[in-house]
Amino acid sequence: MTIKRIYLIALLLISLALSGCSGIRLVGEYDEQTDKGITALQKDMEVFFVKLESVEGEMAASYKSTSSFYGQTKVAISSLRIRADALERNSLTVRMLDRLQTNFDALAVDHKEGINKQELPLYRGGFNSQFTAILTFELAKKRDAKPDPAQAMTPATPHISKTGLNP
Repeated sequence: MTIKRIYLIALLLISLALSGCSGIRLVGEYDEQTDKGITALQKDMEVFFVKLESVEGEMAASYKSTSSFYGQTKVAISSLRIRADALERNSLTVRMLDRLQTNFDALAVDHKEGINKQELPLYRGGFNSQFTAILTFELAKKRDAKPDPAQAMTPATPHISKTGLNP
């Protein structure tokens, strides 16, 4: 074998190896229904927080007056989770939805005990951060790019502490 032939074979093998790696996906494909479902869920949560704030006094609207929201939202999160679990290589989205459900269940427990209106910005900010993280990841799949973890973890709204607004 001549050096020219060895060079061509090596070049061919390298190009085959590189072309074979170009189609590897470590996460699942973008799912429009997940995108729309999370967006709708965030809107419903915002409407819910506005309702909690709408009553007079220091305390948020009662759990009893909003109990139907909890059932509907539990079903919505469960549906999104089942869909995400059915898609290939989608375990990160499934875990994010599991955490969303855990935090939603904790909100229900807190609400049954009573929530002061001053606490609502903390709940709202926490949920908006979770929605932002899920949407950032889903949209990154659409762009076929890596999600920016810093962007996903950046709060969607400013953090409000007991002393006021923190930038």
